[in-house]
Amino acid sequence: MSRIKPIVAMLLTTALILTAAGCRDGNVPAEGPSNDAASETGKHLNISVSFWGIGRAFEKKDDILQKIERDFNVTLQPVQVSWADYEEKFKVWAASDKFPDLFAHSIINDSPGIYSDWIKQNLIRPLPDDLSEYPNVFEIAQIADTRALRRDKKLYMLPRNAYPTNDLWMLERVVFVRKDWMEQLGFQDPGNFNEFSAMMKAFTEKDPDGNGLPDTVGLTAGSISYLSWVFSPAFPQFAASQWVQEGSQWIPYYASKEMNKIVVQFRKLYTDGGLDSSFFLRKEADAVEKFTQGKAGALAYKATPDSLSGMVELWNTYNPGKDFYDSVKILHLWPADDGNRYYYVAPTYWTESYFSAKLDDDKMDRILRLYDYLLSPEGKQLMQYGIEGKDYVNFDGNIVITRPRDEKTGKPVSIQKLYPSTEILRSLAAWGLEHSYRLDDINKFKYGERNIQASLEEMRWLLNHARATPFIYSTISLSTPNKDKLSAAINPQEDLTKVALSKGDPVKMWQEIVAQYNEMGLQQAIREVNEKLLNPD
Repeated sequence: MSRIKPIVAMLLTTALILTAAGCRDGNVPAEGPSNDAASETGKHLNISVSFWGIGRAFEKKDDILQKIERDFNVTLQPVQVSWADYEEKFKVWAASDKFPDLFAHSIINDSPGIYSDWIKQNLIRPLPDDLSEYPNVFEIAQIADTRALRRDKKLYMLPRNAYPTNDLWMLERVVFVRKDWMEQLGFQDPGNFNEFSAMMKAFTEKDPDGNGLPDTVGLTAGSISYLSWVFSPAFPQFAASQWVQEGSQWIPYYASKEMNKIVVQFRKLYTDGGLDSSFFLRKEADAVEKFTQGKAGALAYKATPDSLSGMVELWNTYNPGKDFYDSVKILHLWPADDGNRYYYVAPTYWTESYFSAKLDDDKMDRILRLYDYLLSPEGKQLMQYGIEGKDYVNFDGNIVITRPRDEKTGKPVSIQKLYPSTEILRSLAAWGLEHSYRLDDINKFKYGERNIQASLEEMRWLLNHARATPFIYSTISLSTPNKDKLSAAINPQEDLTKVALSKGDPVKMWQEIVAQYNEMGLQQAIREVNEKLLNPD
């Protein structure tokens, strides 16, 4: 809990002091390096950059993209990839040794073996040992779970941080519930899983919407990952997909004896009718729509300002004149066996930036200077507010938005619409999701003040009543031969779903699945990981 307090306190305090007049950052300049500074950067460089959707975003050489290129004396050459094709494209580029100069990927958590292979094959370049000239990059490199990603004491990529601390993921896994349905059917907040399952079954069977039709379900979910959080009181590390220490060994959650409780609860929720029968087919948007339409009594999802904004907008479409917050609340799950409530945590990063091994020192330096700027308050302000004097004015620390307003909504036209390149540039070095919790004018326009307040209130509650799910940084990205091989060959969440949908003894079925994992190298992987934890590089 100690790590989160300063960060959450900062967010909550910031939310309180930012007023409708604007964000008070009077001592933060909005501009990047001056033209004089740009002229001192050295010769002009062409830098190829690959990021999801970059081709479309860079089609228009907008003013912000031109400013970045001018200030850093570079031309950023987009190399298009999409979420649908990037993995295959990078396999081809790796095989032909034709990586772009700078690119984004997501291999650390999903495929750490690829990271190790790229290092061995000399395809990616490490960050310099001395990052003192890039203080904002240096700060990310010192985060505990970033340091755990080193190979031979070097970082061969830069994590793209989603949040500055692990704990700020806490609202990425919650359960929403129709509190009006609870009141109508006489339910209180459940004190254990059986009470929760009974309530979900009642939502399915007892016509909570009063229309006389069997058209409601209990629980639906944005994905199996979101659904997992419902079972977190039984086994918190399962819901966060973490390794857990049992006896003297660290083992993956799916090999733990605690999984017996998970498979029993999952099966019960499904067979009793409390779980959406098509949960395994639901896409995130479909599940949210089902809940906001009044066809599901609970939703496993997230409670960030952007997700709440989208939910409330859909709710208002389907329920005109009916206030979302009068009908819906976040259900605080019951304590675990140890008496503690837990909240979700994850690594600070989500996806990573990689640098081609073919980069010379000049290009690497220029990229890191660009990253350092994008990570700075000045760079973030440019991406959030636009160009000072054109898109906003700063009166003694009061930022007033002056850019054009949408004729239909009356809200300022989004920065991304005016400057499509910011869709990429604002996320190139880090996602910076923590900024969505600030109660400034931009966020109020984007998400709605009430939705931000609701997120902050839930954060306060969790801070005071729950603790972070325990996890160990170094097991997440640790690469060993059998761990890498096994990770590529198995899908525990898919296997768990099969157990939930089957009719045999769920505990026996899961034990048989783990036995199959053992035949595929699970015990060797566990041994390798524990040996590496005892004797790190």
